[in-house]
Amino acid sequence: MTNEDNLRSVIGNCRRVSDDGSLVIYDLTSGVDFSNPKLIAKALSEVFFEKDAKSWFKVNDDNIDFAPTYKVRVVLAEEHNKKLEATVDDLLKDLQKDDLSGTYSKQIKDDSIEASHLQSAMAAGAIRSAIFRHSEEKVYSDSIRDDLFIDLLEKLEIRSLNDKDLMDWKKLPL
Repeated sequence: MTNEDNLRSVIGNCRRVSDDGSLVIYDLTSGVDFSNPKLIAKALSEVFFEKDAKSWFKVNDDNIDFAPTYKVRVVLAEEHNKKLEATVDDLLKDLQKDDLSGTYSKQIKDDSIEASHLQSAMAAGAIRSAIFRHSEEKVYSDSIRDDLFIDLLEKLEIRSLNDKDLMDWKKLPL
């Protein structure tokens, strides 16, 4: 098992569903090494998409509906300071870039009856964005125009143990 596989497994094991099913919590306050924020963010985005977001896509004939049925909260310990900010920023980037439409559309495709319709719709730009055509400073302002990404953000919370919102909403033109 590689370090990345191990990290995905640890993050997956931190996932808890509320009794009523309306909230999924990834409690990453212990057991996760934040020394490599990019790796944490990538693994978290992969686990989040595989276990949660993928099930929110419903294929009906030629239409793909995004219908989330619960909210997801990621809880991080504040003691990681700058590493937290880097992890959150990297997670948002991972959720935006081609990994979702490229890598993850194959995962959705494998689970979908209407695979060809889903692939073409994902490729048409549901999540695909122009993230790396612009400078790092313009990443959010130029790419969060995707309605699907905004819908995803509405169902995702990243908070500290003290319930502090760790997403920098000032950078997000919502």
